[in-house]
Amino acid sequence: MTDTLLHSSALPVDAIFSTPGKGQLARLDTHWMKSSVAIVSAHGDIDQTNARTLTEYSLAHLLRCRGLILDLTRLKFFGAAGFSALHRISVSCARAGIDWALVPGAAVSLLLRICDPSGLLPAVDTVSAALASLQRSASDADHTEKTTPKCEDVGRHLSTMS
Repeated sequence: MTDTLLHSSALPVDAIFSTPGKGQLARLDTHWMKSSVAIVSAHGDIDQTNARTLTEYSLAHLLRCRGLILDLTRLKFFGAAGFSALHRISVSCARAGIDWALVPGAAVSLLLRICDPSGLLPAVDTVSAALASLQRSASDADHTEKTTPKCEDVGRHLSTMS
């Protein structure tokens, strides 16, 4: 499977997550693939001060994409508020009928072992695996009618946990 990077965009410098007196916590950027898949990457730390911004930034791309990949492999810290952000992203993708995949990395995987022990979130090991997964989902949708998106099941299950 090959996909071509069309363009990248990043948050403006003044929109990079920061906490007064503590410096930069995280940076987000987006890479657009030819297949209309948005790859949102986060670098740094996600905690209570910026988890909502992670959600809003990720969801801002839903109207323009057919798939979303959240690449969190470069995060050094991922707090419990980050799991809530993942839940909101999952529910929003389900409502929009958009397939998504999560590439967690070490910091996020640690929290997922605690908060998502059943592995219901669509986590994969690499961005390449995520692209392949979204391509398979699109192919399946072309051949059979999809009645319930995978992320809707996750969103429903996770909402019963809160």
